[in-house]
Amino acid sequence: MENGGFLSSLPSVIGSLASLTYLSIASAVSGGTIPSSFGRLKKLRHLNLDSNNLEGAVPPFLSSLTALTHLSLSGNKLDSSIPTKLKTLQKLAKIELTGNQLSGSIGPLTLLPRLDRINVAFNSLNSSLPASLGNLKRLSQLFLQGNAISGSLPSSISKLGNLIYLTLRANNISGSIPRGIGSLRNLKSLDLSYNAISGSLPSTLGSLKSLIMLDVRSARLNGSLPTSLSKLKALEYILLSDNQLSSSFPGFLANISSLTMIDMASNEINGSLPSSLGAFSNLAKLDLANNSISGGIPESISLLTQMWNLYLAGNSLSGSLPASMSKLTSLESIDLRRNNLSGPLPPSVFNWTMSAVFLSENHFEGDLPAYLGDYPAEILVDSTLTCPLDGTNCSSQLKELAARVYSNGFCRVVCPSFCQTCIAPPADPSGGIQEEGMEGVWEGVWEEGVWEGVWEGAWEGGLVVARLGNLEAAGVW
Repeated sequence: MENGGFLSSLPSVIGSLASLTYLSIASAVSGGTIPSSFGRLKKLRHLNLDSNNLEGAVPPFLSSLTALTHLSLSGNKLDSSIPTKLKTLQKLAKIELTGNQLSGSIGPLTLLPRLDRINVAFNSLNSSLPASLGNLKRLSQLFLQGNAISGSLPSSISKLGNLIYLTLRANNISGSIPRGIGSLRNLKSLDLSYNAISGSLPSTLGSLKSLIMLDVRSARLNGSLPTSLSKLKALEYILLSDNQLSSSFPGFLANISSLTMIDMASNEINGSLPSSLGAFSNLAKLDLANNSISGGIPESISLLTQMWNLYLAGNSLSGSLPASMSKLTSLESIDLRRNNLSGPLPPSVFNWTMSAVFLSENHFEGDLPAYLGDYPAEILVDSTLTCPLDGTNCSSQLKELAARVYSNGFCRVVCPSFCQTCIAPPADPSGGIQEEGMEGVWEGVWEEGVWEGVWEGAWEGGLVVARLGNLEAAGVW
């Protein structure tokens, strides 16, 4: 019985079905508690009471259901600790308690040696992981994300040789990653993100030959990446943003042909991008924003033809954009803001179908490519660019371009005829403006024909040279 949504409470009469082996009542009850009569279902092997707004404690009488192999009580409002009496469920292989309000520890579950899957995610567990966790030799999946688990990772975690998925995201776990974690040879996904884990990544991670995802974002990691990570031939995702990792970009990862995502944003990565960057041939996302990377963008970046997202904002990159970047035809978004890039925009660089282009706070110059009239992206250019569009034939695409360019608040474009023809300018650049759905306020002064100030509000008007926000602005009307 699933998705009925018509029962006010669980029928206690079900407890009289002595021969029942499978019971699933999910998303069918509006509340109440688990009837004590359910404790008489001695032959029950599968019990699923998910998403029924059930309240109260996890009932200790469930300990009498000694034939259970699968217990699922997820998506309810159970608010007790996990009862120790459940240790009698020696045949239990899977337990699902996610999305409740359970507190305390998972300690009682470590007394169930046949457990293959534990999911107690998104609760209020507030104790540390017990050393007895290492007793669960059959455990392949452990999901405890979204709790308040504290303390460090126990060294006994190295005994979980069958573990495939370990997810401890968004807890209060501290300390370093134990070296013994390298013993988990079957591990495919390691997620320790959004904790207070410190120290460096242990070199023993290089022994996790089955690892597909390594996620330790928003922790307190420092030091450099161990070169042993280059042995992880199955690795697809390495997510290490918002740490204090230093050293240069880990070019030694280029021999991992399966690697599709590198996220090391907001660290202390320094040096330059290696000329071998193009060796990451299957990379779909590269995020190195907000680091201290200097030098130019290497020509070999054109070899990253599978790239969807390229984020290099907030570094010290210099030089011009390689014309060969036009080969990145799979790109959907690019962010190069807050660098020292200069020179003209190569005519073909933006000949892509992308959803976002961010180029502000650089030193680009020259012409805005004419084909931008058909460009669907949100253009965020903050440079001195001239516009060759004559504005005599304002197609719907040009009007859409004008609206997007001027409403985003970060663009400088010089093209008076285009602006005056495609968009009717307001009469006065100062004070309130309300015309054809446009409203807002300029605050600033005119000095020698140049406006310096800040725009607050929505804009689709006739400013033809602008750099908005907390930046300077200039205009010709």
